[in-house]
Amino acid sequence: MKRYQVIETIEQLKAISDSLRLEIVTYLTKEAYTGKQLATMLNLSASKVHYHLKELENHHFIQVVRTEEKNGIVQKFYRAVAFDFKVSDDLLPSLQEDTMLTQESMLHHLRSSITRLYNAPEASFMQFADEEKRPPSIASTSEFKAPRHQIQAWLLKYKALLNELVEIEDQFQKQVAAGDADDVEENFYMVTVGFMTNERYFVAEDESLPDNYEHLPSEFEHLTDKIVVKKKKASEAPDDRRE
Repeated sequence: MKRYQVIETIEQLKAISDSLRLEIVTYLTKEAYTGKQLATMLNLSASKVHYHLKELENHHFIQVVRTEEKNGIVQKFYRAVAFDFKVSDDLLPSLQEDTMLTQESMLHHLRSSITRLYNAPEASFMQFADEEKRPPSIASTSEFKAPRHQIQAWLLKYKALLNELVEIEDQFQKQVAAGDADDVEENFYMVTVGFMTNERYFVAEDESLPDNYEHLPSEFEHLTDKIVVKKKKASEAPDDRRE
């Protein structure tokens, strides 16, 4: 499977700007399925799924990778041709007029992350284990009110950090290829979705914890741990406090 597929026509753009088709492509990114298998997983009729498969195939988003004969019927197994889509700059005028692709693309990231979240092993979520056994993870839903130009400046820094992760992976792969490091089975999966909106949900009149609790010490000023502890009484020794 290739990494990138370029969307070059309005017809392709319309074909992939559909939530069900993006969901189908998400399944077919991981492995090959028949239309019947997809219909069962999606709880839809086989005819409806086959219609969308044909549309995706006609616009070169999926392809038949093998066939199997069962009870005299030839079953087609489909697979996505790529797991990342780019849009040709020729389509910029259409993208400027229709935001549906951007919205569906964000939903695609969220749907695929939900699937991977449920399929990940239990060991991925041992956040309350001893620190040496705790896997790297992050989960956050936040709102920030600030001028757009400041958010844009921050996003540039964030994208640079993501690029640093790519560089870390590239360096590690070179070390493995050279025999200087052992390969690992784990991957760090992360999904990022952020956008400007007029709605603000996370507003509290009182940001404090209940009187007898406090946050655990953190290296971050504004990010706190999920665990809170009871406040230390004056009579307690310093060693009694969790760190």
